[in-house]
Amino acid sequence: MSKYKINYFFEKDFKVSRPIEVEDISEAIQDAKDQEGQIEFTGEDNVFYKFDTKDIKLVTITEA
Repeated sequence: MSKYKINYFFEKDFKVSRPIEVEDISEAIQDAKDQEGQIEFTGEDNVFYKFDTKDIKLVTITEA
């Protein structure tokens, strides 16, 4: 398993990163594509995040 971060960018230089563990980058990409509607997770900083995918301007995936 490899660790990746899915980075969600919003307006005004605001970014939220969601850590995931998957086999490879293609699974990380599929995970990002599968997200639709509301996204909820607790980040590495123990902060709970909940937002609507319609508010996302850009998504990137980086190796953690």
